[in-house]
Amino acid sequence: MTATNPAVSLPELARIRALLQQDRLFLVVQDIFLTETAQLADVVLPAATWGEKTGTFTNVDRTVHLSEKAVEPPGEAKSDLDILIDFAHRMGLEDKDGRPLVKWSDAEGAFEGWKECSRGRPCDYSGMSYAKLRGGSGIQWPCNEDNPDGTERIYVDGQFWAQPDYCESYGRDMITGAPVEETEYRAMNPTGKAVLKAAEYIGPHELPSEEFPFQLITGRTLYHFHTRTKTKRAPQLDAAAPEVWVEMSASDATDRGWTEGDVLEVTTPRGRVRARLRISGIRPGVLFLPFHYGYWDTKDGSQPKKKEAGRAANELTLTDWDPVSKQPIFKTAAAQAERVASGKGTPAPAPTTTGSAPVTGTVPPTRGGDSARAQELVGGTA
Repeated sequence: MTATNPAVSLPELARIRALLQQDRLFLVVQDIFLTETAQLADVVLPAATWGEKTGTFTNVDRTVHLSEKAVEPPGEAKSDLDILIDFAHRMGLEDKDGRPLVKWSDAEGAFEGWKECSRGRPCDYSGMSYAKLRGGSGIQWPCNEDNPDGTERIYVDGQFWAQPDYCESYGRDMITGAPVEETEYRAMNPTGKAVLKAAEYIGPHELPSEEFPFQLITGRTLYHFHTRTKTKRAPQLDAAAPEVWVEMSASDATDRGWTEGDVLEVTTPRGRVRARLRISGIRPGVLFLPFHYGYWDTKDGSQPKKKEAGRAANELTLTDWDPVSKQPIFKTAAAQAERVASGKGTPAPAPTTTGSAPVTGTVPPTRGGDSARAQELVGGTA
């Protein structure tokens, strides 16, 4: 498992922990920190982070950038590429001709290999090189002999990579996820035009009920990324959103006599989370929990045992996914909320500068502090 933390990020965490802790599973985790998932591993491979390795990355607008190593990785940490090359050699992996499967030894060699894989395909990188990528602010694919400087816009002439003879797959049914067969695709799109499919609304599999009257949604906050293993270590970001909270509308809170900062226990059929209440502008009947907060930075670092209240939102979400993209569903759990302690004037730790801003009570504003201040001089010198 490389650079991911499913013990916090995947839905229904009790189920995920049970899978990762199976005796028959030998779990290897490759990461830069000892995450919740790494704590469950049989072997942890220490990896280098972005400034400690060389390689390319591609933005969503098709721009390819080169990121070069700035410092050496600490201790025994190695780049992901070095780890995978070492693994391939130790396993004796070979190609069909009996030669080593991995024929390169560094990032630039791997990039040259990828160029050949992409040659002639929509994402053609064959006209790029490390030398060209060092010369500016990035190059967009497709980049080849016909367009050596890359292509800023695609589809401008009404041509798409959708011709039946060119496609390698033909899409999927939006409801079942079943692959579309070639004969069906040819009949539907013989001239290779763009295909736009309307996705019908499908109701959630778990609806609110008398026992679980709220719709629980989970999501992100501006100040943290993913499972917070990096952003927690930035003091300013941690101070802005240091702990999990739960959001509820003002009308729902008033109906129950609850106030800003009260400690709630949010329960679904899968688990429970304890968090302070932020009364925000959220829609009535809906609860929100940020999903970033796992357990590596708690007092003892332990993950909750069965029926214990945790702090990770995905203790509550259900195992369900989109049939086409396979993206897990994080927005449709039916939930109950119960007040377990008074806030006693302590507000929720949610930031006030985002969609989590309070709509009742007096809450100190989220500020960066003096250490976050910067001075900018325009048109002169100090």
